[in-house]
Amino acid sequence: MPDLPTTRRAVLIHGDGSVSVGEVPMPELGPQEVVVQTAVSLISSGTETGGLRARRENPSEAPPRQTGYSTAGTIIAVGDDVTEFEVGQRVIGMAGECYNHCDYNVGHPMVTVPIPDGVGFDDAVMVCLAGTSMQAVRRLDPKLGEFYAIVGQGLVGQFATQLVTLSGGRVAAVDLDARRLEVALAHGAEIAINPAEQDLTATLREWAEGEGIDGSLLAYGGPGTEVMQQLSAAALKAPDGHQVGNMVVVGGIRAELSFPVPFGNMDIKPSSRTGPGYHDPAYHMGRDYPRAYVRWSTRRNFVELLRRVADGSFRVGDLVSHRFAFEDAGSAYDMIVEGSEWNLGVLLEYS
Repeated sequence: MPDLPTTRRAVLIHGDGSVSVGEVPMPELGPQEVVVQTAVSLISSGTETGGLRARRENPSEAPPRQTGYSTAGTIIAVGDDVTEFEVGQRVIGMAGECYNHCDYNVGHPMVTVPIPDGVGFDDAVMVCLAGTSMQAVRRLDPKLGEFYAIVGQGLVGQFATQLVTLSGGRVAAVDLDARRLEVALAHGAEIAINPAEQDLTATLREWAEGEGIDGSLLAYGGPGTEVMQQLSAAALKAPDGHQVGNMVVVGGIRAELSFPVPFGNMDIKPSSRTGPGYHDPAYHMGRDYPRAYVRWSTRRNFVELLRRVADGSFRVGDLVSHRFAFEDAGSAYDMIVEGSEWNLGVLLEYS
């Protein structure tokens, strides 16, 4: 085993909301773990920058903390009990517990997944966040030929648009950003709706053959009351007048709603993370869930997404809008928080 570094470089968020790259201790390598030298990591614009904005508005003396959970790189060392991985293997790593924006990470086996031949690091790392979309789409349960609205066309919404389309569903992409809507149309959405310019409910009902949509997925952060009411009004209605279908919430929305009548017999489902196992320490270290009982765990979702990237049916490369050097991470976060440039997928590259 090579001599491993005792420290590593990490992106740090400070109490005043500033971002820097600094030195932190290197975790010890456990018998089931691997050391991954990072090639690229993906900034999760929603999850990572929401708290950043709050810190900038209300600075504190809180100590700096690490951030990030989506990386891709090469294994440089393995623990004594590791048999699945080998030095030199290219992998993605997805978990806040062990895969931060760092030049080296000590990864847990079940959230470390080999990258197929022919898939580059940039494409592979996008799968980390796409796992969140896949879990949400599985909750949505789209069916061949049915109508679905995907509200919010950031990365999670863009991925969901493709995944619903791959499942045979028909997608209406909804966003206030015209450029994001153009990207969604290029990735399989049938129609694009800007609620600031079009009546969301009326447009969805007309598109869905005048009958109403079968389901919807909310993939944005912010106020949700009005949007959820509009989606309810656009939903299929049973002969007794009650709405039916699935409404999945994967974004960090806030809503004040009345039940049950305004939402009839709809199934409203929150969706968290990348699938079963994401925060389970035992799962992380190798205790898999039986496929017969948990068909699509976190790892199985990642494997399937990487397979789809490899065969070209799931397109992620053209969703990258910016690349920053790792040492210039502060500029990347400033751009996202301040909105100084249009952005979608933002990567940090490690020399």
